[in-house]
Amino acid sequence: MQVVINVSKKRFKRAVDRNLIKRRTREVYRLGKQSQLYTSLVGSNELLLLSVQFIGKQIYDYSFLRKNVRSFKKLVAAVGTNEMKKADGDN
Repeated sequence: MQVVINVSKKRFKRAVDRNLIKRRTREVYRLGKQSQLYTSLVGSNELLLLSVQFIGKQIYDYSFLRKNVRSFKKLVAAVGTNEMKKADGDN
């Protein structure tokens, strides 16, 4: 699994602000990947590329990001559905 985190220079002119957002996003990903994402990828020999685009207009606290990241649940559901389709196709 590979992850790219992108924050727009157009919305956040200062590199300090962009780096802060990326650091917080990386930490949310790091803490959530093992418990939610990697368990659904076990046994799969495929490469998963994930791109995260921050589209907010303000800098949010870490706790806000942690509570409101829903993409992991959607991604896990999509990966699980894809794995089920492959298993059905093999029969």
